[in-house]
Amino acid sequence: MAQLMHTLLAAAVHENKNLMQEVLGAIDALAEHPEAAGLQDEIIALRRLAKRLVDGSLEVLAIYNRGQDGDGLKVNYNTVTLKDFMQEVLDETVDMLRGRALSVQVLMDDSLPAYWIFDAGLVMLALRNGIENAIEFAQSQLQVICSLDGERLCISVEDDGLYFGKAPPEKLARPVATGLGVKLADKLLRSHHDDVSGRWGEVQLTASTRLGGAAFRCLLP
Repeated sequence: MAQLMHTLLAAAVHENKNLMQEVLGAIDALAEHPEAAGLQDEIIALRRLAKRLVDGSLEVLAIYNRGQDGDGLKVNYNTVTLKDFMQEVLDETVDMLRGRALSVQVLMDDSLPAYWIFDAGLVMLALRNGIENAIEFAQSQLQVICSLDGERLCISVEDDGLYFGKAPPEKLARPVATGLGVKLADKLLRSHHDDVSGRWGEVQLTASTRLGGAAFRCLLP
């Protein structure tokens, strides 16, 4: 029965993803219509929300296909070239902007090794949550910084939006981040474990010391 419910859930998510992709196509067609010339900002915002629904569905399907069960996620460890991975992160971020006029930078610390061992697919899924939040709340810029945090690799998505822990109530522009996206990202990172050191991956959500907004920090053992 449990397997049947999992299969039905996956089928429902897949159908939702297909329907939302049709909505995205309709939005793109609407954007090209002459009478929509004065509604481009609203159309861009609508498209961004619809794209988030599609991406969320793809994340759920990706996790389902990894065989999630009571024992956790199947992690496909690979030796990842950090320079290439961060270029993929940059490309993904630029694609996700979809009309938002934000400055995007990817920064890599000089002390980084050339490679790190992790599941690039799962880590990219986790990072997408941080990137989406940064795009949503940034005022003018966001940065993705790759560095070492002690013995762990840190990939931090940071923005210059109002940080939810510092803004006064009357100017609060960001909800407290207790949502499913952050919890999902943390689960993806915690599936990474170094048997030798005993270290685990995790997500930390803190204030950005660089830009003044939020920092979505993905730590890998």
